[in-house]
Amino acid sequence: MELLIVRDRRIDYDGSAIGSHWAYRNFGILGNSLVIFRGRCDVKVEEMIDIEDLRASKEIKSDDMIHYIIEVFDLVNTLFASTLQKLFIARLCEVLGEYGVKTYRKGDDIYVNGKKLSISIATVSPVSVKIHIGINVEAKGIPEGVDAIGLRELGITEVKNFMETTGKALVEEFNKVKKDSLKVRWAQ
Repeated sequence: MELLIVRDRRIDYDGSAIGSHWAYRNFGILGNSLVIFRGRCDVKVEEMIDIEDLRASKEIKSDDMIHYIIEVFDLVNTLFASTLQKLFIARLCEVLGEYGVKTYRKGDDIYVNGKKLSISIATVSPVSVKIHIGINVEAKGIPEGVDAIGLRELGITEVKNFMETTGKALVEEFNKVKKDSLKVRWAQ
């Protein structure tokens, strides 16, 4: 899995990056990828993937997030997409623990002290699994009624370092899972 961390500019997430080949179209990365960037989040209704959120007319917004866009071509399956999403969320919780932050996972979201730190969605296209994970840098611009928290409130102020650390951890986790799947023989 190729890792790209966009450090030189901000990119706002509007939901369109969940489309297949986004990393290839925008950065020339062909194949399995993880692109990390920082920017606003404002998912338009026409880009919403989660039908439950769509039916409830939920807003998905934040003024400042770290965004993780993952694309995997190895197995296009909704169960695999959801499993990989939860694996990455669990790994992010472990990394946050290394920063001294006590987290808990509820479904595919990360919470700290009862406050929501992340958003996430997993889906499939005809050719790939797509996952978006967003982590609040600051809990500003959040929809009304959502009790949120951000990295800054948790004492994590070196955002670029956090992006680097988490990006490497997620790629390492994916590569380990892939290697482990390749080194076994089938049982007879």
